[in-house]
Amino acid sequence: MAFLVAQAAFAAPKGSAKEESPEAAIKRLFPKLPASGVKKTDIDGFYEVVADGNVLYVNLKTGHVFVGDLFTREGKNLTAEARSRLTAERYKLVTDADKEKAVKVGNGKHVVIEITDPDCPFCRKMHEYWGSRPDVTRYVFFLPLAMHKDAEKKVRYILSAENKEQALWEVYSGELDNNREKLNKPYDDKGLLNAHKAVVAKLGIQSTPAFWVDGTFVNGANIPLIEKVIGKCKTRPGAAPGTPQVCEDEEQGK
Repeated sequence: MAFLVAQAAFAAPKGSAKEESPEAAIKRLFPKLPASGVKKTDIDGFYEVVADGNVLYVNLKTGHVFVGDLFTREGKNLTAEARSRLTAERYKLVTDADKEKAVKVGNGKHVVIEITDPDCPFCRKMHEYWGSRPDVTRYVFFLPLAMHKDAEKKVRYILSAENKEQALWEVYSGELDNNREKLNKPYDDKGLLNAHKAVVAKLGIQSTPAFWVDGTFVNGANIPLIEKVIGKCKTRPGAAPGTPQVCEDEEQGK
């Protein structure tokens, strides 16, 4: 935690006929602070300020700045709520150009932005789950974690493949696990892995799996939350081989 003090409090500059807005006061008090958002908190006098993706608090009456987790008297962590809100909104940073570099899987009505590592057990669990849902379109971005020594090699294998979706299924089904013949080959991903890492960095994700499901952030393999957002999907059993699968509710709506 840290407290800083501004040289002036929340008051109109001399000669001004009206009170400043919170945004104007913060800009005047901290001209070098790259504030991108200002929001009044539940605590009297304190405003939440977002700067460079960080959350801090300014008391515009006293000029104090608080850096750290801020709690209400009832124990509500306002900072944790703010961080969650900021993370949830970051999916808007993913551009159409970014999506063109992702591995696209499916063609369903629900859009999933996915951050994954091929050697993360929960990522594989979620890959299997998404495979049972014909109602989603996945845009898959890779974050190979340093703890998984073969993860980056597997990602390059996928991103260099002509059929990237098929290569994704090969890797996540375990076909390349300990397959040194394939893993030790050089694969030219034409810069795609670096592009994926850049997208993941601007999204602020450091662990896997992570998802934005129709704009809602889902951290980890939280299937109950996913199904709260987009519902469950039950496919019709006994369909002929090659028949495109649909969720039963979609089939009834036709």
